[in-house]
Amino acid sequence: MKSFVMIKPDAIKRKLEQVILNELKSLPCVITKQAEVMVEDDIILKHYHEVIVRLNLPGFKEMILNEFKNQKVIILQCESDDDQIIQKIRTKIGATDPSIADPASIRGRYGEDSLILAKASSRMIRNLIHASDSIEAAEFECDLWFNR
Repeated sequence: MKSFVMIKPDAIKRKLEQVILNELKSLPCVITKQAEVMVEDDIILKHYHEVIVRLNLPGFKEMILNEFKNQKVIILQCESDDDQIIQKIRTKIGATDPSIADPASIRGRYGEDSLILAKASSRMIRNLIHASDSIEAAEFECDLWFNR
């Protein structure tokens, strides 16, 4: 089973790449592809398309671009025989809002932001890492980022 993980610009700015990679290595998966890429507008907007449509927040596209445009991210394709790997990765990274994430998770341990702070600043939450939430999302995201 395949999963997609992205180490976001806020983690890279804080030099947490290796820490996060080491955390992921404790999971029953293998990183089969890894790349550092500069984010392009069309790719990040395709990546977040479903969220943009679902949330339907005014200015959300601009928030995404402000956070990602021309920023470096590290993209990973992880593979495992474990059919629960997507859920295990998501448990390891923690809740979207680092301020309420399990303290043992990546976001709980290293996160410095909260949804309240992000909303007050009219920006995206800085939560270090993204991981696919389904098999379909993993396929889409791996294809989007690795075959651009």
